[in-house]
Amino acid sequence: MEVPISESAIFWEILIQLIEEGQVIPVVGRDLLTVGDAGGPKLLYPYLAEKLAASLGVSPENLPDGEELNEVACRYITEGNRVEDIYPALKTVASRVEAALQVPDPLLKLAAIRPLRLFVTTTFDSFLSRALNQVRFGGDAMTRIVAHSPTELQDLPRDLKSSRDLTDADPPFVYHLMGKLSATPAYAVTQEDMVEFFHSLQSETRRPPRLFDELNHQSLLILGCRFGGWLTRFLMRMSKGQRLSAGGKNDYVADIGVSSDDNLVLFLRNFSRATKVYRSGGVLDFVHELHQRWMELHSVVSPVAIAPPIQPPGPKQAEVGAVFLSYASEDKVSAEKIKNALEAAGVDVFFDRDDLQLGNDWEAKLRRSIRQCSLFVPVISRRTLAPGRRFFRVEWNLAIDEAQMASFSDEQAFLLPVVIDDMTTDEADVPPKFRSIQWQPLPAGQPTPEFVSRVQQLYRRYQKSRAPTA
Repeated sequence: MEVPISESAIFWEILIQLIEEGQVIPVVGRDLLTVGDAGGPKLLYPYLAEKLAASLGVSPENLPDGEELNEVACRYITEGNRVEDIYPALKTVASRVEAALQVPDPLLKLAAIRPLRLFVTTTFDSFLSRALNQVRFGGDAMTRIVAHSPTELQDLPRDLKSSRDLTDADPPFVYHLMGKLSATPAYAVTQEDMVEFFHSLQSETRRPPRLFDELNHQSLLILGCRFGGWLTRFLMRMSKGQRLSAGGKNDYVADIGVSSDDNLVLFLRNFSRATKVYRSGGVLDFVHELHQRWMELHSVVSPVAIAPPIQPPGPKQAEVGAVFLSYASEDKVSAEKIKNALEAAGVDVFFDRDDLQLGNDWEAKLRRSIRQCSLFVPVISRRTLAPGRRFFRVEWNLAIDEAQMASFSDEQAFLLPVVIDDMTTDEADVPPKFRSIQWQPLPAGQPTPEFVSRVQQLYRRYQKSRAPTA
């Protein structure tokens, strides 16, 4: 009986040596995206398909394994609806889900293997770049992102050094081969989309040459892409730049769609002998073992063990430049979701009021904290309409005074109201100043990536403005 290749010590030894030398490019697929809920761990994309089906009003029953999103799209189109409506609906669903979930553990483990500098992903979500930012940069958005498009050329920058020459000082790259989440058909959801993306990747005018130059010279590590037989063959052929039987670099595959396809395994054995297929477990088993072997070899503590970052206990004084989160006490759970998302993105947030309320000078402390904050975020809901003396109303009035005295421009936004329920701008007891500013809708306090990115941008602009000039 043939010994499974994954049990061979030489298999792991060669792969890790190639990684150390910067000669491996992971191609990350959706099977690495695991989420946890009350029913136990599940894959993200089937979960998204269920949410999308509910949003589009189609049946989520009996969705085929690996083709869940395509099937939901087909059911929607069969009912006479427009295919173009699927993409903004999925963006809304996926953005809410991403904001509520932690980064999947398998991606954190990959991110911890620091010689991996260029990642190709076949997914449209932002979890891979979030994993790299969390593990390598403490949540700062340092990872550079490029997304392929069938309508225009999107390539790696001209000044990119070869991935084998990149150092820890260079930010990693994530290339979205099948597009990135958008309100337009700029990412692959259906099987037709997959055909269009692969067609454009072979086009003379839209094929990203610098990306494929990297792929031609590096070993691919294909992880859970679930492309199926012919698409896997095409991907490997495109990345090699010549016939598969011509020899050359080693490629590695940990993918149930490949390992369970005996015909494809036989094809690779006959025509691509340098391709190694992991067959003794799933892609999650492979990533776990690779990560474990890497960490043991390098005798370091895995950042995964301490992720996500642990917040310091107890109340804290407002840091200079922090984002001030103001909320009714009844909305604390929703406000805490916003706080956690911003802090995961590297933004200082003032959230606890306890220290400010100690002693007789609490108003002076409060005024000073608001004056020193980079951004004031009032969390608005129907609960804030309740009559009576409320602490958050004092905060709101002081923040409005500060905004008027400082004369902030639109570019230097200071007030950024968010609404967490169906309350509208014409409701009573909302300051007129808040009504004149566009509210950010965050239902139940679930931050969107766009909101987090906007706050992060304003926060960093403030920090930069305070930095001493040379």
